[in-house]
Amino acid sequence: MGVARENRMYETYWKLAGRPFGNTADPRYYYHSRQHDEALVKLTYAATENMGAAMLTGPYGCGKTLLSRVFVQQLGHRIVPAWCSAQPNMAPLDLLRSVARSMSDASLSDVRSELMTDALFERIEKRLIENVRDGKHTVIVLDEAHMIDNHAVLETTRLLLNFQNDRGFLLTLLLLGHPELVARIADLKQLSQRIPITCRLSAFDKDDTSMYVKTRMAIAGRKDELFTAD
Repeated sequence: MGVARENRMYETYWKLAGRPFGNTADPRYYYHSRQHDEALVKLTYAATENMGAAMLTGPYGCGKTLLSRVFVQQLGHRIVPAWCSAQPNMAPLDLLRSVARSMSDASLSDVRSELMTDALFERIEKRLIENVRDGKHTVIVLDEAHMIDNHAVLETTRLLLNFQNDRGFLLTLLLLGHPELVARIADLKQLSQRIPITCRLSAFDKDDTSMYVKTRMAIAGRKDELFTAD
């Protein structure tokens, strides 16, 4: 109750209808910078053309997760999104369990000994085929992929791209991560060769920073500019 009241006071004082700089990936506050829109076009092309995989990298806070949500939202009813997040010391079985969970409403055991790699692959494949029969394309978003420092996990990621039919891939895998992800993928050539679309985001320059602030303030309901040019 106290936090809600504080938020209302904040918004009333600054003449806002919402919080323009909240630390969440809210697609409503997407700023159409040139580099973000170019990346969005490339990612959309990868999904609509069944290219299998794409990679989006950039430093912390540059909008990778937000861009991925705008990307999924833009594709709309044509796709079935699955959201996963890499973890430090993740094992191949952990990755498959995370993907399988994100694609199914059914629960999975937390006990590793009760899960088998083949069974998880079969479960993922079954759901992918069901989505295709429903006229949907599956997009798996693997966030924080730079945390994967195990080649066996990256190899398992590559194996997900073996799910194909005569028309192409049954899924599009989108890898999100910090710049060091590029080098890790390059070390595994069998995987890097299967990622035809790569996008890199960088920090905003002065002009984009200014427009970013103005855009978010306007979306949050501010009628006039709050900050001077200086």
